[in-house]
Amino acid sequence: MKFGHDMHRVVRVSDAEWAPYFMQYKLLKKCIKQIKADPSSPPVAECCERGDCEKATMAKSAPEVAFFRALRFELQKSAQFFRQAELVLEVRRERVREALRQLQDEDRLGLLEDAPDRALRACVTYYRDLLLLENYAIMNYCGFSKILKKHDKQTGFTTRTQFMRVCVAPQPFTRYPRLMEMIREAEDLYRDIAAASDRIRGTRSVDPPPLSPSSSSQQLSTLGGVGAAETDALDAILNLREAASRIREGEEDPDAAAAAAAPAAAAPCPAFAGPAADLERLHKTTSPPPKRART
Repeated sequence: MKFGHDMHRVVRVSDAEWAPYFMQYKLLKKCIKQIKADPSSPPVAECCERGDCEKATMAKSAPEVAFFRALRFELQKSAQFFRQAELVLEVRRERVREALRQLQDEDRLGLLEDAPDRALRACVTYYRDLLLLENYAIMNYCGFSKILKKHDKQTGFTTRTQFMRVCVAPQPFTRYPRLMEMIREAEDLYRDIAAASDRIRGTRSVDPPPLSPSSSSQQLSTLGGVGAAETDALDAILNLREAASRIREGEEDPDAAAAAAAPAAAAPCPAFAGPAADLERLHKTTSPPPKRART
């Protein structure tokens, strides 16, 4: 299955407000087609055989400059959205915690009759959006890796390794320990809310299914107040999570992973500086070395 189709499936099950913030994979593919069609951008191998690689550098090709400018914009957009979405989910975590605190309060003054069901629904919805943000991170990381692979295959340059290590690896959607911590905590909150709900009702119902990435929509449909639309959405998200994780494993670059895990700040991304001159600098560190001219 093509990556673009996988990306579309993830966008479709995500919040509609998120759609503009996924990396524009199709747009970047069109930019690559323009590079290939540009007569001023001959294949790198041919240029090197003539000994004039400098004349074919990416900075001297308008479509190359346009591609990396678009790539840089998509990277900044994705990183900024991920940071903001993570902050919003932290606020929602506090709300779910407050719902649990009210359920555990011995007095429970002013507590509505359906408060337990509402708290369970809030927790499941919060958990769903955590998984969606994880899928967002995985698919955007893979999108940058795959589009650079396609670029290098079409142009003959070797930019992917350098760009992924220097530019993509330090971004918040590459490694996200805070998000993974919230996912694990949401599973604990769900169990605590279910237990508090049983105490309020004065009954001990059958243990609810665990809220985890291995949950199925059929299991979650047993929760009070969780509708069919929510369980269907969770089912799609959980299936896509597994598929996205497999794609990520195939795109993982050991050097990029090491750069992302390093405590020290990574070097500034050359392609972030903006001017075409920086593309020249990126080219010098990534393109094949020129052959010596015959004398």
